[in-house]
Amino acid sequence: MIINTSAIVLHRMKYKNSSLIARLFTKNEGKISIIVNGASKQKGNLFGVIEPPNIIKLNYYQKKSGTLQICKDAHFLSNHLSIKKDMLKLTIALSIVEMIDTTIHENDENSDIYDLADITLKMLNQSIIDSKLILSFFLFNMIRFLGFMPDLETNNNSFNEEIKSVLKELSKSSASNLIKTDSMNINYIPTILFFENYIQEHLKLNKRIQSLHVIRELING
Repeated sequence: MIINTSAIVLHRMKYKNSSLIARLFTKNEGKISIIVNGASKQKGNLFGVIEPPNIIKLNYYQKKSGTLQICKDAHFLSNHLSIKKDMLKLTIALSIVEMIDTTIHENDENSDIYDLADITLKMLNQSIIDSKLILSFFLFNMIRFLGFMPDLETNNNSFNEEIKSVLKELSKSSASNLIKTDSMNINYIPTILFFENYIQEHLKLNKRIQSLHVIRELING
């Protein structure tokens, strides 16, 4: 059976001389792993197409879950050229796909998080909004969709009043009005660090999110 779906490229690695194996978060089938045989030899060079954080249109031969799916063909829906010209934006985009790769299990479907990632990457590529705010917007809504939002109304010692204030602003924000939050001149690094620690604690992750660590190094020098 051939499946046609849009997908966000999360990770890839070369396999043998000309093939690759990739993990994708698809719109319709959730997170899958695929093999692209002869990727460098196919028309359009799929090495350049199937690369994080690209959004692609994918046709693949569906096999039973838990096995490598076989790519038939793929092409760009968005290759995020503006993101790739800016080191901070690129690192933030890679942190978004790394967070999805870390928190979503194989074959799990979550259309809310797919749509969130899709619109967040597009904002990052097109917008003049602070890229750190865009990442904070993504992280806030990702944990909301995963179902473990912090309680912002009661006294909570896990975060200070400054972070609580930022979280409350994010709770009122949408993709269409995020520019209003951007005008508030907020330092989002403590909030990003809070999200990282909060997600690690609730999902019991054994390692830090590497791309979030790189973001802090880029900003702090």
